[in-house]
Amino acid sequence: MVVDANVERVVARLFAIEEPLPGARPAIRAGADTITPETRAGDFAQAMMDLGATICTARDPRCLLCPLAAACRARAGGDPARLPVKAAKKAKPTRQGRAFWIEQRIGGEDHVWLVRRAGKGMLGGMRALPDDGWAARGDGDGVPVCEGPWEAAGRVRHVFSHFALELSVSLHVGAAPQPPGEGEWWPLETLDAAGLPTLYAKAAQLALARTGEEA
Repeated sequence: MVVDANVERVVARLFAIEEPLPGARPAIRAGADTITPETRAGDFAQAMMDLGATICTARDPRCLLCPLAAACRARAGGDPARLPVKAAKKAKPTRQGRAFWIEQRIGGEDHVWLVRRAGKGMLGGMRALPDDGWAARGDGDGVPVCEGPWEAAGRVRHVFSHFALELSVSLHVGAAPQPPGEGEWWPLETLDAAGLPTLYAKAAQLALARTGEEA
């Protein structure tokens, strides 16, 4: 018999299979095989799918209408909606990083130094604050982009698909030198137009709050 998610749910409840998915699937398959008739197996499979889709639903199963209610061990246990048990999601690892806010007054307007991230990898090709290379290192101890003194502005947290990142933000104190490497001085007045990804937009907001500027 074809065992889709609806059939999985019906069989897991019918036999009260407690093992979490996906490990429970062999037991669910074995249970399904024991109740599948030798004739008209296809019709039976379709009926089980329909039963799971309309009556033995993931939430609020309609047990009073179910033709299998009398034999259902999960219903006898009093909490059929608990089954099948889903495996707990793995906690995402947390990386540490550091971003640098370097501000300069040019032509009577305040500017911040922005860089363009590499075309490949995380946030590829986007403008960003210079950082310690957290994508490669992940320890938050990278060398600053230029000499200090630096002042800690706090940290921001952002969750990516496979990990979370805690990014500490350091402000350059005093006259800002020309940072090494490629980049550009971006007017703070039009920072929104820089298209910073969410991670660096959060870092910029933190830096601006610390320096008393408005985004």
